[in-house]
Amino acid sequence: MTKKILEGIRIAEFGWAVVGPLTASWAGNYGAEVIKIETRTRPDIIRTMTPFKDDRAGIDNSLFFGRENASKYSMALNLKHPDGVRLARRLVGKCDIVIDSYTSGVMDKYGLGYNDLKALKPDIIMISSCMFGQTGELRSMPGYGVTLAAVSGITYLCGWPDRKPTGPYGSYTDYLIPRLNLLGVVSALDYRRRTGKGLYLDAAQVEAVVQFVSPALLDYAVNQRVAERLGNKSPCAAPHGVYRCRGKDRWCAIAVFNEEQWRGFCKATGGPPWSRDERFVTMSARKRNEEDLNRLVESWTYERPAKEVMFVMQKNGVPAGVLNNGEDLGHDPQLVHDRYYTRLEHPEMGMVDYPGHSIEFSKAPQEVWRSPCLGEHTEYVCKEILGLSDEEFGHYAENGVFD
Repeated sequence: MTKKILEGIRIAEFGWAVVGPLTASWAGNYGAEVIKIETRTRPDIIRTMTPFKDDRAGIDNSLFFGRENASKYSMALNLKHPDGVRLARRLVGKCDIVIDSYTSGVMDKYGLGYNDLKALKPDIIMISSCMFGQTGELRSMPGYGVTLAAVSGITYLCGWPDRKPTGPYGSYTDYLIPRLNLLGVVSALDYRRRTGKGLYLDAAQVEAVVQFVSPALLDYAVNQRVAERLGNKSPCAAPHGVYRCRGKDRWCAIAVFNEEQWRGFCKATGGPPWSRDERFVTMSARKRNEEDLNRLVESWTYERPAKEVMFVMQKNGVPAGVLNNGEDLGHDPQLVHDRYYTRLEHPEMGMVDYPGHSIEFSKAPQEVWRSPCLGEHTEYVCKEILGLSDEEFGHYAENGVFD
């Protein structure tokens, strides 16, 4: 059997919400043994969030949680109990990596900060990924991806020029940061392989996300110009927008950045008379008359199915894409071809589609396995990894350590 990229690496995940858990989940897909530390007294918040399978709310029935927590074990451990902390420290001593996504100071409060853990295992790698990092005035401010998108500047740029900001869909930043975190973890493993030393990674989420608005940041730094909301427009493309197509709530995005693409666009639309109008003969002319152009483009797309518009545009070298909804994504031919979803049976949710990481390695493919129920593997971790006896395990259970 092909060896997985992170095979032999054990991770203790003290995760919350999306960033930490998703970082660990992807590591699990690549072969790491991930143990999620959680508690019934304060379960991970996304265990309580929709969508629920069959709209039946339950701690083990959240599809949202399942998506972000595939390929890992779950150990129920109450860190407010002194013995819970002792077992956590004992587990860290048998791990290579610790991931936490709590606010600054929480792990130190439990005696699980980097200096505490390094004393237990000098070559431990720890990555802490909270919103504002471990230092600075805002280090202890809690929040989620919606807040972070606002603070980073993304929300301000989303929406129409004459309206309030709308922001990106959901906790957009939660799906950017884990990719960088996973790269940091792998780099730290390489560093340890070369030096024999552990490493602490202070992965401030806001600093990671600001990279995605760097053009606006640089424009202000160089020109003192503040970027504003443009709706679907682009300063260097026309037409550039989302256009209504035939059917209920069906749309297609079209983007023309240069004259070659404009010629392809004209060919795709059959060369209507307005495509030869002097108002649209150059990019600068199209930008000056963009509103008129958009109305004419939509008069053409409105008569056609969205996929037909996409395919004819792409055939002629014009960037275009259907606006997929949730149902569309489930049947998207490219995602199906790439086997993006792995369908697995969960004991509470039945058959669930789990997506993997977007990067696949030909010589070491991912292996996705289902998300755990809360505390499902507590006994396994305690007895098989920590070496507790039946009596010890029973004692801890009776005293609420696994609550």
